[in-house]
Amino acid sequence: MFRRQLLRAAGAVLTAVLAAAGVQVASGTTASAAVRTVYYDASRAGEFRTNFDQAAQIWNSRVSNVQLVARTPGNVTIYVDSGWPRAQVTSLGSGRIWMGWTAVNQGYDRTRIASHELGHILGLPDRRTGLCSDLMSGSSAPVSCRNAYPSSAEASRVNQLFAGGLAATEADVARSYTWTDGADAEGDVAPLVVGGRPATENYPWMVYVSGCTGTLIKANWAVTARHCSTPTSVRVGSVNRTSGGTVVRVTRAVNHPTIDVKLLQLASSVSYAPAPIPTTSGAVGTATRIIGWGQTCPTRGCGSAPAVANELDTSIVSDSRCIGINGPYEICTNNTNGNSGACYGDSGGPQVRRINGVWNLIGATSRSGNNNSVCATGPSIYGDLPSIRSWINTQVGGLPA
Repeated sequence: MFRRQLLRAAGAVLTAVLAAAGVQVASGTTASAAVRTVYYDASRAGEFRTNFDQAAQIWNSRVSNVQLVARTPGNVTIYVDSGWPRAQVTSLGSGRIWMGWTAVNQGYDRTRIASHELGHILGLPDRRTGLCSDLMSGSSAPVSCRNAYPSSAEASRVNQLFAGGLAATEADVARSYTWTDGADAEGDVAPLVVGGRPATENYPWMVYVSGCTGTLIKANWAVTARHCSTPTSVRVGSVNRTSGGTVVRVTRAVNHPTIDVKLLQLASSVSYAPAPIPTTSGAVGTATRIIGWGQTCPTRGCGSAPAVANELDTSIVSDSRCIGINGPYEICTNNTNGNSGACYGDSGGPQVRRINGVWNLIGATSRSGNNNSVCATGPSIYGDLPSIRSWINTQVGGLPA
């Protein structure tokens, strides 16, 4: 009896330690197995929040080694945009999900999409079998498919992953998946998401430039990329390209003679605070942020621009990593994690860094740094605005102090 009491006491201690670490333990008279809790944050999912709550309940009813629980913040953050639904898995049980309106507008079932994307977070790749009974068949199943439940094989695989029954290299790996229109059914893994997140701040100097992105640098001047078409008007002061801010006419464009930078003169001054341009962009290793309305998937035409600008934290890297860079006047910017960076539609958009707590504008998006048409496969090249600050100052009649 004393021995049994010791064993029971040891088990209680182990349970307490695991609980303190955030791991729930299932109790019972038989040998207990640790149940991992994955917290999902659907606070930004808008009208789709109920679909993710339903999807979480579905998974919880089918698996035993992991449970999905709503919490803010969570291991998984869920967003909404106008592109394809997709998931970016940073590790087993962690990552980001985007509920994209493109699939919803085509008639795909919302709860099936939500359950499918959570399946990626739980370690399941795409399996484009075309069968409605397979949750991870995704868009390869008919649009009429309403099944949001994993098959027994899919549920078994998740249980194995969270029990440690499969190799870590197979389970705990960063991957990204996109719900496509079914055209690329040959591969298990859809194109990588160009990693980032919807803007976390209402940057007052953001400018939407009709298919490109720009930045307000003076009350009546903005900067974008020279290769972007000159628009008749721009929207200033909103991270949403479809609403908010102020729409103002463009009266004149001035191209820089050497690098991919264009200045846009506005018909009237706006009340939003412009982004200051510092005297230097920063050394290699400087932490920066890029923001824009570019595609969130990497191949041209793979998805529409998001309504809300996306941001990505990155850094300045050595010029040697960018092909064809004009070193004195351009910045080589890291493709974070090897799969995240600027894409089509981000052109002209801001690269900023904090100086004394204030975002300062150092770059304007120009092009890829590896001559690859697939975005984020290498660093990106940005026009170094501090290096041409005196030229900008002359053109706009004096930058703000």
